[in-house]
Amino acid sequence: MDENHSNGVTNEDMAISLLQTQMELSLIREDFQDQLRELRQAVNRHLDAMNLEVDDVRAGQMDISHMVADLKNHLDSLQGAYVKMVFKDNKRKKLMSCVGIFGVVCAFVVMYLVFK
Repeated sequence: MDENHSNGVTNEDMAISLLQTQMELSLIREDFQDQLRELRQAVNRHLDAMNLEVDDVRAGQMDISHMVADLKNHLDSLQGAYVKMVFKDNKRKKLMSCVGIFGVVCAFVVMYLVFK
């Protein structure tokens, strides 16, 4: 046993201590890598779930936009029939005709503002 230090620590004791430290570091590194792997998997799961929610929202937006377009087309087709109905009956008062035309114009303006 060689004592190179004045405090009584031998080279053999230092080698053992160094090996223990290396083993502990190896275990700490493995534990850290395991935790990092678990964290990555959890993040990927959450991202996948969020992507599914985004896809659902986009699909809902597409459904709503198609529904709005259908409603707009339906209102456009009704406007012509409404104008014909207002002008068809010549016995109506002029005020009713003006109110009818005003109603059609207002409906078109509102529809334009809502669906543009």
